[in-house]
This record gives sequence, C-alpha cells and structure tokens, in this order.
Amino acid sequence: MLTTRQGRKMKIASHLYDARIEASNVLVEVSISEYEALIKNVLKNNIFQRKRVRSSKTVYALLKHDLMRECVIPPVVLALTSGAEKYDEKAEEKLISQIQENSDNLVILDGLQRTHTILDLLDDLRSNKDEAGIKKLENARLRVEIYIGLNRLGILYRMLTLNTGQTPMSLRQQIEILYLDYLGTSIQGVELVREADGKAANKHNQYNFKDVIEGFNAYLDRDELPIDKADVLENINSLEKLSKEDQSSKLFEKYLNALYLFTSKAIELCDGAEVTDIYLEKNKSPFGKSAVQIFKKPQAMSGFGAAIGKLIDFEVISDIEEIISTTSKLEVDDPEEFLEEINNSLDWLKNNTSKIGNAQRTFFSFYFRDIFNKDTDSYKDLTEAAKSALRKYQSQNM
Repeated sequence: MLTTRQGRKMKIASHLYDARIEASNVLVEVSISEYEALIKNVLKNNIFQRKRVRSSKTVYALLKHDLMRECVIPPVVLALTSGAEKYDEKAEEKLISQIQENSDNLVILDGLQRTHTILDLLDDLRSNKDEAGIKKLENARLRVEIYIGLNRLGILYRMLTLNTGQTPMSLRQQIEILYLDYLGTSIQGVELVREADGKAANKHNQYNFKDVIEGFNAYLDRDELPIDKADVLENINSLEKLSKEDQSSKLFEKYLNALYLFTSKAIELCDGAEVTDIYLEKNKSPFGKSAVQIFKKPQAMSGFGAAIGKLIDFEVISDIEEIISTTSKLEVDDPEEFLEEINNSLDWLKNNTSKIGNAQRTFFSFYFRDIFNKDTDSYKDLTEAAKSALRKYQSQNM
C-alpha cells in the first residue's frame, strides 16, 4: 500500500456510473506523494502519453505558489485501461490494490500540465533541500477521478469532452493512446509498424501505424481530408454518428481487417504486375508502380475510411462486414491496364490541382465509393472505378 511519511493513504470518496460511456468513475483522494508514485511510470514509459506543452511561465509560477499555499486544484482525470475491469465497490482495499498494481496501465485524460507542474515543484524543493516544503507538498491532498471499464470508444469520447481547454489533444494523439495495445500484436495477420521502430513497412501485411490511424480518423469523421486542428465539437458529432453502429464492437479491428483484405485482394488480382517500362517513359514518377505501392499510401487509406463511413451514412451498406463480403468479389481483367488507368488519374490530379495530397484523398474516396456501391457502373471493377472516380472529382471540383 502506498503511504506518505505520515501514513495517510489513498481514500476512495465515491463511485459514479457513467451510462453514456458504460464505465465507472471512481473519485479517490491521494497525497501528492502517492500520486507521484502512481503516475511516474506513465510519464516515463507510456510512449503514447501526451507530451507536455510549455505554457506561460507565469501560469506555472502561480500554480506552484498556489500548491504551496494548500490551494485545492481541480481533479486530475485518469483511465485505467486494464487490471480492474471487474471490481466490488464495497471491497475498497482490493480496488486500491488493483489501481496501484496496474499503475503502468494508467493514462492521463485531463490534468497532464497540472501533473508536470506538481512534479516540477517537487524537484525544485528537493534540489533546494527544503525539507519543510517537501513534507508539506508530499502530504497535500489531491482529488483524482479514475475511469474503470471503458471500452475504446468510451475513452475517446471522454478524452474529447475533457480536453476543451488551451492545450487539447489532437484526435490522432487520442486514438494512438486509445489503440496502443494493438501494437506488437497481429490482427488477421497484420503487423502495425510504429515510426519509432526504425523499420519500413515493406511487406503487404505491414502497415505504418500512423497511416492506419489517419484512415480510421477518416472513417470516424466521414472525411478523407487530414485534420488541421482538433475541432472538439465536430469530433463529438462524428462519434454520435457511431451510435447507429454497435458501440461495444471493436470497430478499429473491423476497419483494419477490411483494409487488409482489400489490399490483399488487389495484390492477388494484379498477380505481381507493375507498370510497364513503356509507361514509365511517359510517366517517370507514377503514384505507385504496383498495387501494394498504391493502396498502402496514406491517401488511399484515408479515402478508404471516408468512403466506408459515407456509404454507411447513405445507407448503401449497413456495416463494414458488407465491405469485407464484396472484397472477395472484386475484379481486374487486365492488371497492367488497371495500374496505368489509376496512375493516369492520379497523374492528372498532380498536374491540375494545387493541393495534390487532398485531391488524391478525395479521388480515393470517390474510388472506393464506386467500387463498393452496387448501384454504380464501376461496382467491383478496380479499373473502371479509376476512370469514374476521376470524372466525379472533375465534375465537383473543376
């Protein structure tokens, strides 16, 4: 049991059930000494914990001054991602042990800057060997809310609603934290590669984690364009759309599985084909020489995610499972012709648009909507969709 020098220990103040995200919120009171021990590994070892944001030195100085005057600061909000999914409210000592023993699984949802300020102040006092100040601060009480039993969408929802201040998380940061436990594990044979791993995702079953996240963002937002800044209200509204789907289902796994199966099918249909040397003479830098090069780019993944979301919203399909079902029926009559047609369309965009990356994302959104919409002439046809997607882009943007 974590205790301070005077023996005061963590105390559970209340339990509230959050029906919106189907999780329990446990309010605890801890000494700052306990909080330091509880959270230090999260800041050191959790590669996806938000980075600290350097704000006004005056603000930091004021908060430090307030802490030494025993000012009550707003609660810090944490999520325990695993380790106490099932607990008995009456068995408080057991719950306290579960929280402490699984502290490496904690994520700070709100209060990161306050946490850094507290730790900085402790470091300052220890450097100055201010024993009275150290004792006073270590024994000060802090309220901490801990969410237990959240599913992944629930964590994301709560992150969005909490971080509405001056230093909100980007949606990408939120989702990276949300899905950090998928790294190093295989989902239907897929390997997610993080940039810090220092290796390229060259194999057809390897995906850059940040690219997959970008595609999943596009699915959540129903928008293939990259996010310039985190618009909290807009992102909450996009999550509300997901209420039509099964919130408890593992949407990320379904999305990633659909993406992998589509890419694998396209590679299979092309059977190792690449654009010809004759084609390269007139287009020396194609978007992709092969199916794997084309569909593993982030522009394609974003278009894929946005297209699925829009098809669901338009009630063309009911869920991602229909995408998976149609994928097995995709067709390519001539692989080289397909590769040339899609590169021709993307080359036109490169030469005729100012924001090339955005144009490519929108093209792929049209492309996948045509492939998976049974009411289009390009349904299931990878080659025809390359032509029709460009025509739709031109008609709406030129």
